[in-house]
Amino acid sequence: MKNNIIVFIKYLLIGIVVAIGGMFFSALCGDFFNGLGDYGIAAVLGICLYLCIVIVICTGLILNRLDRNKSDKKDEKQSDE
Repeated sequence: MKNNIIVFIKYLLIGIVVAIGGMFFSALCGDFFNGLGDYGIAAVLGICLYLCIVIVICTGLILNRLDRNKSDKKDEKQSDE
């Protein structure tokens, strides 16, 4: 039970750091893409770019973890034989 709480707090802190990073990235893109007209449009574009990056990285991490678990199970199965 205590281990689950520590894992939850760890991922909560990671989520907070990622959210703060997204706010800074959005503000940076708002200044960078200021030729689009409104600052708000550029900031929304920035947060959409940031979300795309985060989704791709998280998907890659999840798939990597699944492949590693699958190969670990395969190795265990071969060693049992």
